[in-house]
Formats: sequence, structure tokens, C-alpha cells
Amino acid sequence: MKQNLFYFGLESVKSRYTYQLCEEWIPDTFKKYKDKINFIPLYGSETKATDIKVGCVLDAVGRGIYSLQQCEQMLQYINNGTVQKGDIIYLQDFWTPGIESIFYALDLYKIKDIKVYAMLHAQSVDEYDFTYPMRDWMRWYELGLDKKLTGIFVGCDIHKQQLINAGFTCKIHVVSLPIHIEYVKRVYDNINTQKENIVIFSSRLDWEKNPIFMINVARQFLKEHLDWKWIYTTSGSSVRSNDNIVLDEINKLAKENDRFIIKSSLKKEEYYELLSKAKIQFNSSLQDYISWTVIEASIFGCDIVYPNFRSFPEFISSDRLYVPFKLESAIKYLNNAILHPQIHYDIADISDLGRKLEGYIMSNGIDREVNIWNEYEYFKTILNNER
Repeated sequence: MKQNLFYFGLESVKSRYTYQLCEEWIPDTFKKYKDKINFIPLYGSETKATDIKVGCVLDAVGRGIYSLQQCEQMLQYINNGTVQKGDIIYLQDFWTPGIESIFYALDLYKIKDIKVYAMLHAQSVDEYDFTYPMRDWMRWYELGLDKKLTGIFVGCDIHKQQLINAGFTCKIHVVSLPIHIEYVKRVYDNINTQKENIVIFSSRLDWEKNPIFMINVARQFLKEHLDWKWIYTTSGSSVRSNDNIVLDEINKLAKENDRFIIKSSLKKEEYYELLSKAKIQFNSSLQDYISWTVIEASIFGCDIVYPNFRSFPEFISSDRLYVPFKLESAIKYLNNAILHPQIHYDIADISDLGRKLEGYIMSNGIDREVNIWNEYEYFKTILNNER
């Protein structure tokens, strides 16, 4: 008898990656297990892509409404007998409001051995995350949910250690972020575009991404390299930040220098086209557990210059890591990337295998914790030989 896997995907948001992840990348991951897994996605009523009104990574109200509607569907599945012993629940985001109602119903219906997995992107264990100020009440919720989970997926080891230090006890698997290279290339398949003298910055402009430092680096870099452009990209309809000073400064630089270019309202294929043209992607973040931006940039052959901070030393070579907060160091490493360019396809390859590993773990189970960054070759063999 096939197991049901109830998938709590994220709502589609224009300025985020959520549509690709939840409508394409993850559903495709489970197609190879269709003989043993019945993949059941749960949706909120709003399926058209919206944008963030209040909040940083997802809308403050929209996240709760969407999750609660998914929980309502799940409760109906419990009520009508669809949910059976041994089924699987996958929360694409650890923060899934209303999930306690599912555990409450499962206990009262005496449905046992439900395996529950969650992708954990940050949460209040990270002092740079927007949830950190909520930790006085949120931490109890986090630790309570941890007790009900079969496994947690995170991008990097430093995040895992922060969770352990905060009191998390369930298995924590380090799997990078679940990119799907084939689907990315389907969106924009002209990946052999001629490279141009472009540095691209595509992180959010919220304070935890350290955008003021990026602006200062861009200003100095463009002074020294008159034949280069620096492009800031966003799929949002406007440039937004949780720090108004950032908005003033980035618009000021764009007026000062016509080689500092702001590109907003970008469709994915337009963003990927820019990545395929750019030579370097720059990052200044205080808070990135891996980074969707670095994975996508590696697919399209960008060199990378990132701070030697938090998760980045786990997967980026030291000759591409500048001293955090040091302008001179950032310029030095950008210059090094110009003189000695590199391509980093391995970052995307490992992350793609991490996505497949998530599917393998949920479909087959595993008796230990894994780390895809350390065990890539081992799991590549396992998954390639899987029937």
C-alpha cells in the first residue's frame, strides 16, 4: 500500500522563489517514488502570485492565511479517513501556522507513526533573522514542534549547530537548498550568452543583507573600473527594504553613476539572462544559510565574491571570501576574480543532489543524520544506483 505524502508548500510570491520550489522542483523530486508515494499538495485559496505587503521573506498576513487554509484541508483528510498510519507530512517551511491543530487531531483519531519533516530556513536561533526579536515567545513554539518532527532539513552545518545549541533534538540533515538545475535551465536555456563586464547583486535590501556595505563597495569598484557595470536586481515591482536609509542610498548611487543600474520587476527568465551575462556575483549578507542567489549564479557560470562569514566558508573556496565589513578586502577579491576568473558549477550540483536526497530520506527513511557538503560522492552513487 502506498504512503501518502501531504505537502505543505509555500504560497507563490512574485519577488521570491516560492513558485518554482513548490510547484516544480519539489513535486518533480517525488515522481521517481510514484510507485510507493502518493504526493498530495495542499493549497491555500490564493494561488495567484502576490507580493509582500508587510514582512521580509513572506507576507506577514499572507503566510498565516495560506498555512491555515492548508491545515484546514489536512484536517478534512484526517476526518474523511484519507490519512493513514505511516503517512508523511512535509512542511516546506518550519514556520507553518496552525500545524498544532494537525497533531491534536492525529492524537485524538489515534493515527500513529506519521512521519513529519520540515525545511528550516532560519528562525529565531539566528540573531540576524527578523524572527529573533520574537524569540521570547517563538522559541517555545519552535522547540515544541521539534518534538513532533522526524527530521529537519537545513542548508549548512553552522545552522544545524545553532539549532542544537538552542535545544533542538530531532535529526537534522544538512542538504543545502533544494535547487532543480534542469527546471532552472528550462526557464532560460541560453546559458552560453557572452559574458560582459557586469557585477550583479541580487540579495534583498533588508538590513540583514548588509546592503549599505554593498553600496559602498559598488561605488568604489565603479570608480576603479570604468568599463564595468554594477546591477542590482529584484523581481519585486519596486525597490524595497526594511531600512529607509538603504533606499535613499541606493537611489542616490543610481543617480550619481549611470553604470550602477537598478533592475526591478524582473521575470525569472530576465533575471537568468542577466546572470548568464554577468561575470561576478557579489554578496554582503550577514544572514544567509547558503543562498539561493549563489546557487543560481553558479548554474549560469558567474564567478562569486562573498564574505568570509557564517555559512559561506562551508562551501566557497577561501580565494573568493573577503574579510567581512572591510571595503579594501572586498575590492581586492573582486579584482582577483577579474584577473583569475573561476566557475563554480559544483555548488549547484551539490545542491541539486541535496534536493534529491530530501526525497530519498522521506521516501525510504534513514537511520542517521547526513551532510551533503561532506558526502556528495557517497550519495551521488547511492541515488544514481537507486531503482
